Amino acid sequence: MGLIARIQGLFGGKASPGKHDADASAGGQLTLGEARLKQQAAVQKMRRGVADVSVSRQRLDLQASDLEKAMAALEVQAEKSRVDGDESAALSVMNRHLIMGGQLADLLSQRDALAEQEAMLVDALTQLQARAAGFSVTVETLTATHKAAHAKQSIARALDDFDGKQPKQ
Repeated sequence: MGLIARIQGLFGGKASPGKHDADASAGGQLTLGEARLKQQAAVQKMRRGVADVSVSRQRLDLQASDLEKAMAALEVQAEKSRVDGDESAALSVMNRHLIMGGQLADLLSQRDALAEQEAMLVDALTQLQARAAGFSVTVETLTATHKAAHAKQSIARALDDFDGKQPKQ
C-alpha cells in the first residue's frame, strides 16, 4: 500500500477498499481515530491502576494508625498491671505489644513499597498522557493538512473549470 493510499485510508478515503478492510479486520493498521481511542483507554486504565494503588496505600496507613493506637493502649494496660502488682499480666501484655510491633513494621514496609509503586505509576501515567497529547496534536495536524490539500485541489479544479469556460479572444 502506497503512502497516498495509507493517508487516504487514515482519513476515511479508501484507495483500495478491500485491502484496507482486510488490514483492519486482520489486526492491521488502525485509523487515527481508533488509535486515539486506544490511547485514551490506556490512559484511563492507567489512572484506575494509580487510584487502586493509592487506595491500597491509604488502607495500609489506616491499619497502621489503628495498630499504633492499639499498641498505645497495650502500653497503658501493661503499666496498670505493673502498678497493680501483676507482673505476669504485664509481661503478657508486653508480649502482645511486641507482636503488634512486628506487624506494624510489616505494614509500614508494605505501605512504603506501595508508595514507591504509586510514584512510578504516576510518572508512567504522566508520560503516557504526554504521548497521547502529542499524538492528538499530530492527528489534528494531519487532519488539517488533509483538509488543506482537499481545499487546494478543489480550488485548482474550480480555476480549471473557470479557465475552460471563458471565451477565448
